[in-house]
Amino acid sequence: MSAVVVPRRTSLAFPRTIPVVIPMTCLMPLALSCLPACAAPAKDELTLYVSPAGNDSWSGKLPEPNRTRKDGPFLTPARALEAVRQARASGNTGTVTVLLREGTYALTEPLSITPAHSGTAEGPTVIAAYPNEHPLISGGRRITGWRDAGDGVWQVEIPEVKSGQWTFRNLWVNRERRKRTRLPKGGLYALAGGAQPEQSAFQYAPDHLRADWANLDDIEVVVLQYWTEARLHIAKLDEANRVVTFTGGSWRPLTWSMGYYVENVREAPLELGQWYLDRPSGVLSYRPLPGEDLTRAEVIAPIADQLLLIQGNPDTGAFVEHVTLRGLRFAHAAWPLPKEGLAYPQAELAVSAAIWARGAHQCAIEDCEIAHCDSWAIELEQGCQDCRLTGNTLRDLGAGGMKIGEFENRPNDVAETCRTTISDNTLTEGAQTYFGGPGIWIGNSSYNTVSHNEISGSWQWAVSVGWRWAYFPPQRARNNVVEYNLVHHLGSALGSHSSIYTLGIQPGTVIRNNVIHHCAGYGIGLDQSSTGIVVENNLVYRNAFGLHFNWDCLGNIIRNNLFAFNGPAQWTRYGDAPQAEDMNTNVLERNICVWENGRLWVEPKWPNYRMALDNNLYWDFSGQPVTFLGFPLDQWRTLGPWLDRNSLVADPLFVDAAKDDYRLREDSPAKALGFREFDITGVGVRR
Repeated sequence: MSAVVVPRRTSLAFPRTIPVVIPMTCLMPLALSCLPACAAPAKDELTLYVSPAGNDSWSGKLPEPNRTRKDGPFLTPARALEAVRQARASGNTGTVTVLLREGTYALTEPLSITPAHSGTAEGPTVIAAYPNEHPLISGGRRITGWRDAGDGVWQVEIPEVKSGQWTFRNLWVNRERRKRTRLPKGGLYALAGGAQPEQSAFQYAPDHLRADWANLDDIEVVVLQYWTEARLHIAKLDEANRVVTFTGGSWRPLTWSMGYYVENVREAPLELGQWYLDRPSGVLSYRPLPGEDLTRAEVIAPIADQLLLIQGNPDTGAFVEHVTLRGLRFAHAAWPLPKEGLAYPQAELAVSAAIWARGAHQCAIEDCEIAHCDSWAIELEQGCQDCRLTGNTLRDLGAGGMKIGEFENRPNDVAETCRTTISDNTLTEGAQTYFGGPGIWIGNSSYNTVSHNEISGSWQWAVSVGWRWAYFPPQRARNNVVEYNLVHHLGSALGSHSSIYTLGIQPGTVIRNNVIHHCAGYGIGLDQSSTGIVVENNLVYRNAFGLHFNWDCLGNIIRNNLFAFNGPAQWTRYGDAPQAEDMNTNVLERNICVWENGRLWVEPKWPNYRMALDNNLYWDFSGQPVTFLGFPLDQWRTLGPWLDRNSLVADPLFVDAAKDDYRLREDSPAKALGFREFDITGVGVRR
């Protein structure tokens, strides 16, 4: 099972119509002069071009300027979109294509696609890269004019910052994210104690915070909590009692945290690769890394908060339909921190996205790259249906990757976001600023397919599906499929919760044929109220933990999975609430669980043993006896009528477990238990 063979894609072409043969005698009564009027009108095909060498007063119908330089491509994508709107308004029903030539298209405000730009299934609107070129749509501005300020620090004065017209919290040097000044230099400060109100104040140790720091309003205190963080502005410092009070508050008490650090302090020494923006003077200071030449380096700060808006209106039935973005690069979107800061319960949903859509039907984002943003990459909000996100690369993002659906449970089908295809995308290095961001988040949304993606890097979750913590009110999440994804080396500044994660009732949801390895947190997590989910044919190995499910998860089937060498335990059942005595009716069957110097279950006690476990195979490669919550197998079976009556403690006989080759030998006892080997050669992105 360790080999990965990527199959070649094939496609079959079928005729769009079935030919119908009509005898000529049936046509005799028709006048010949009538025939042209009866024929269907030809659809207009229109191709428009955009180029840094263009001019918005030209026709846009030529890929490059003509010899007289009186006609040629447009200069800006916005002008091309206006031409698309005009073409559709004039009755053009054919395919309208906008091709962007190589170069950078700088924005100060997002591009807008509305229902007036819509195409049809036969005549879509396509906005794409010119063949073999890689145009960039950027919300950033290049900063030049640097001077050597001595002691290894370089500076530049930015008049728009000094006048209050512009500020920024992110900087990229030669296409790499650079961090602001930070205290402490490494690690975290510990809170000295709580204060009132406990969600917007705490006590600090001497000299960790100082009232005499310059530009106190610009300083951000980042409190790392569990599964989220509070990023807060200082309202006041009581130095006598060493209490800091913030302009906003956290979701949890601030003392429920791992510690904190302070960002953007002018008095903090500039380390290599760090910068500080002094807003009153407009001076940007930066200490270059070895080899960086600030007279030549590309230094970019964001000026636009978002890059592209797809603006339909489900409430009025005005949808953006059949619009495709293909082969484009998007970069340098900001997200201004609100005055009250940011403290979101989970998944950083309050942060905006570089590409945002509402009321989009049968639209697609294909083979695009979204990078170097301080936000999410893509958000499909209210009423987006039957859309495709395929073949994209998402990297270096401030928050999450793809946000599908909403926190709100919409009351009608028209307003629900659903039936999204998310396939063959590569997501890496997200949650760079807002550490609780997931790679792919699906909330209150149904019939979505998440398949053949590769997700790695600093995400809190790779895929999160569901979004209700209780049984009522019922949520719209159902029949979602998460399959053939490769998730590896996952872990944020907050650790990670689960690589594939569910929340709430969602009948028909399936998690299957995924490979998850070397991730912080759980490989698969069924959190609060997760109900009606099938987890099967997954290979989960060498993660911090294997499978997690909460005490109130009901009616889930976990079968035919392989959990191997996942930290101290392969399975975790969490929670000891009083209601748990009557709950936790899940089925775990035909699974293989192996470990070394660990154990099967992480929790030592259960309030009951109401689960069905059978035909599983367990083995400890260290040679230690296998026990079940401290009981040997024979005694374990007496604690409940459905506890591993036919399961075995035996070596599964892998081909080579040390090299993570988990194929089974022919004489493996797992086969006798009904375990079916599953093919993982097609997992991950299909190139």
